[in-house]
Order: sequence, then C-alpha cells, then structure tokens
Amino acid sequence: MKKIYKIILLTILLNAISLNASSLEADLEEQVELLGDLGYFYGYSFGNMLKEGKSADANIDRLIQGLKDSVANLPPNLSEQQREVIYNEVRRRQALAQAEMEENQVAQAAAVEALAASNLETGEAYLAENAKRTEVMSTASGLQYEILEDTVGPNASANSTVVVNYRGTFINGEVFDQSGGTPVEFGLQQVISGWTEGLQLMSSGDKFRLHLHPNLAYGAGSVGQIPPNSVLVFDIELIEIK
Repeated sequence: MKKIYKIILLTILLNAISLNASSLEADLEEQVELLGDLGYFYGYSFGNMLKEGKSADANIDRLIQGLKDSVANLPPNLSEQQREVIYNEVRRRQALAQAEMEENQVAQAAAVEALAASNLETGEAYLAENAKRTEVMSTASGLQYEILEDTVGPNASANSTVVVNYRGTFINGEVFDQSGGTPVEFGLQQVISGWTEGLQLMSSGDKFRLHLHPNLAYGAGSVGQIPPNSVLVFDIELIEIK
C-alpha cells in the first residue's frame, strides 16, 4: 500500500512539474512574441514618421544601426560636422513636408467650396421645380413636403419624442441612410431643423416625404457620406408620439 501511495505521489509531482514547465514555456513564447510585436510596432510607427518628414529614402541599414547604438547607450557614429549637416537636412525636409501639407489643405478647401457651390445651385434648381408640383406643399421656412398617407389625430410638438421608420435619399435617388424597418426613437430637439418642423405636421400613422434645403439639413458642412449643401429627401412614417 505504501509503495502504491509513493508511486501516486511521484506521478502527481511529475505531472505538476510537467504542467509548470509547459506553462513557463508558453509564457516565454508569449513574451518573445510580445517583444517581437513591440519592435514591429515601433518600426512601423517610425516608418510613418519618416514618410511624414519626407525622409522615406533614409538608409534602412544605417537606421537600424543607429537604433542599436542608441539602445546600447553608445555614442553616435557621426562627427559633429556630420550631425550639423543632418540637422539642416532634416529641417529642410520637414519644412518641405509642412509646405506641401498646407498646399494640399488649401486645395482640398477650394475643392470642398466648389462642390458646395455646385450642390447648392443644383439643389435649389431641384427645389424650384419640385415646388411646382401640385402635391408638394411649402412652409415659410422653405420646407417642402408631400402627404403620402394621412390619418386623424394630435400632431407632434417641438418637445415630443417620436418613433419613426425613415428612408433618406439624395435628389438623384441614391439612398444614404434608412431605418431598415427597425423603428428609431428620438426627441425632436435632437434632429435637424427640417425634421423638427416636418414631424410637427404629422400625426401617428402619417407618412410624409420631406424635401429639405441644406439650410434645413446639414448646410455647407460635410457630414459622413453627405456632401456639403446637399438637398435631402426623406420618406418618414410616424409610428408613435410619446
């Protein structure tokens, strides 16, 4: 019996040692992988810095040697005169990168401004034609709406919380947003002014189509996939007023 007991204890001890060794080996492999990923992260990030400073053509072998010397606390393998030349070159490249970035920003701003002007012209022409349709009604703010389904009941107020289904398109019919059959709940103070006004014309069960001038939507700013000065068309079903 004692012999069997010793064998059992020895087996448990060996299993414990084996499990501990496996755990240590797994920890070591995980640490090696972590250090590898850490090195890659710093290398990739530094590569982005080189590109931003217009220095992607730097010699990679010398770069790695410089990293090794720095980590090992060795003095730089460059004379004072060489360092001065490099400092000046780095500053020159950084100034070039800054000038290029500012030039791109100016060009992008001009492109956005031109797009906003074009969208406004196209959108206002659309609204002018749309207003001629007999089924379209307009409010003092310029909101245009069509009643697709009309019910009897109290209207929403500016402070109401509503539940709706909706579908939003550009004037070319392209869908940019929709509830997809899953009702959405929100307060009328939380949405664009065209929605706040338009939903106050509606009762539970109504379906309206709103045609919104940019001043009643998102204006001259780009929001997500909505370009600046976009006229937006919304089909809205008011399910509930809370």
